[in-house]
Amino acid sequence: MNRKAALFLTSTGISNLGDWIYFIPLNMMVYSMTGSAAAVAGVYIIRPLAGILTSFWAGSLIDRYSQRNLMIGLDFMRALLVLLILAAPTLPIIYVLVFLICMVDAVYDPAAAAYSSRLIPSKYRQVFNSYKSLAWSGSFILGPALAGLLFITGQPEFAFFANSFTFIISALLLFLLPHLGTAGHPPEKRISFSVYADDWRMVIGYMKSARYVMSVYLLFNGLMMMAAALDSQEVVFSREILKLSDSAYGLLVSISGIGLLIGSFFNRLAVKKLSPSFLIGCGGLMIAGGYLVYSLSSTFLMAAIGFFILAFFMAFANTGIWTFYQDHVPADIMGRVGSALGMVISLIQVIFVSGIGLAGDWFPLRIVIISGAGVMVLLSLLLFTAAMKPFSHMPQLGKQLNKSDVR
Repeated sequence: MNRKAALFLTSTGISNLGDWIYFIPLNMMVYSMTGSAAAVAGVYIIRPLAGILTSFWAGSLIDRYSQRNLMIGLDFMRALLVLLILAAPTLPIIYVLVFLICMVDAVYDPAAAAYSSRLIPSKYRQVFNSYKSLAWSGSFILGPALAGLLFITGQPEFAFFANSFTFIISALLLFLLPHLGTAGHPPEKRISFSVYADDWRMVIGYMKSARYVMSVYLLFNGLMMMAAALDSQEVVFSREILKLSDSAYGLLVSISGIGLLIGSFFNRLAVKKLSPSFLIGCGGLMIAGGYLVYSLSSTFLMAAIGFFILAFFMAFANTGIWTFYQDHVPADIMGRVGSALGMVISLIQVIFVSGIGLAGDWFPLRIVIISGAGVMVLLSLLLFTAAMKPFSHMPQLGKQLNKSDVR
């Protein structure tokens, strides 16, 4: 991995670590202010709602302006917004600030994906994404651990300063990376409603012409959103159905983190020998299988096995889908396509999380979790079929559109 790739990976990795450090104290702050589990759940709903509202216009900015400079500005914005949470006097203001942070995230993530696809040559993308998965899994383990340490020392508010600092470091590292222009076409002086309308027509046209790419990407994210929906009931299931203590539940989460880290190491060793489609298809099957084992578990050991399996193969599946997306979506429209897909995925997340939450109130939780795992198995089988389907030609819309179409 060359210097530029290492700098970019370090920048995004540090930023992601900060997110994990402050997320737990944020939930605890909301709970201490309200004493309401529903208020904490509201934090989880904010992200997809912010993604839906942002996706309408974010892609047009990402594809028309310097993605590196855009990410730098967004990092500084996030640094400020995180610090403002500490000074927020009421829950509604906290929600507003979290909503703004999530809106910035909804612009940053597709911008980072588009920039990395132009920064990293295609033959090195899968290796780069395996390192990215390793960094992500390390953040998943280290971030909550550091947050827990801050609680022990009696300084949980320091997590917000730490997260703000990580955003600043991330921005400074991005200054060291090259400015790659504006995705191959000049920026608009003024983005009007007609420009947004043209962009959405272009995106819809691309999606229709790239049904294979869309089917794989949306099936994968549907699988992940159902996993997120089941995760929203994880604490209740572990305590009420499995009868686990707080310490046992903490150990279960730690086992999941260890599985993710070990899987990332194995993924890094094997990534050159496996295709993205294979990583997606087989990884998705094993993730669903892990959730099914967990849903059927009646003991700590069985639940731990399920958690380890799903976390281990998460690293393989993530590397596969990141590489697949970068290889198949043209770089000059990746921002717009990514934002549109983000809106669809956010809608799916709201539907799945709300559906599982309501079902958990209406029906026995064990039945709800098993049913959700069954849906995951069905989605994973469809994903495996779609991902492994041979194809001889995938239209690259970026080569077919004229300049007026992509401006």
